[in-house]
Formats: sequence, C-alpha cells, structure tokens
Amino acid sequence: MAQRTGRAAFLLLNALVWVLMTTILVLVPDSLERWLGLEVARVVGWAVACGAWVVVVESAWKIRYGPFTRFAGQFVLWVSAAMVAMWISELARAW
Repeated sequence: MAQRTGRAAFLLLNALVWVLMTTILVLVPDSLERWLGLEVARVVGWAVACGAWVVVVESAWKIRYGPFTRFAGQFVLWVSAAMVAMWISELARAW
C-alpha cells in the first residue's frame, strides 16, 4: 500500500509540475516578447520551466529511473509541455 501511495504522489507531483511548466512556457514568452523577440523569450521561458522541473522533481526521477529511461520520459513530458504551451499561445494570439 505504501508503494502505491508513493507512486501516486510521484505521478501527481509530476502532473502538477508539468502544468506549471506549461504555464511558464505560455506566460514568460508572451510577457517578454516585446523586449526580446519571441524566439529568445521562448528560450528564457524554457530555461525557467526546466529549472522548476529540476528543483521540484528531478531527484525523485533519479531515485526511480536510470539515465536512459529518465531521458526518454522527461523528453516526452518536456516536449509535450512545450507543444501544448505553443498551441495555447497561438490560440490566444488568434483572439
């Protein structure tokens, strides 16, 4: 039972950090675009979002998974956050 609770907490924390990353990837570039240009602002947003991930959940990933599994899983999560953020940003621009 404790292992199940630990796994659920790990998944929930990852989901919350993914939402945080996606939010950062929408808000930071859109806020900085007028001063830096969209491409540079997205890089800044990516750096902030990845920093949040590393601070909050990276150690839990290191405990649970080896480097190759960690890379593959985080790659999917990070790219999906970036794609969703770009989609949200484009929708907001269309309005």
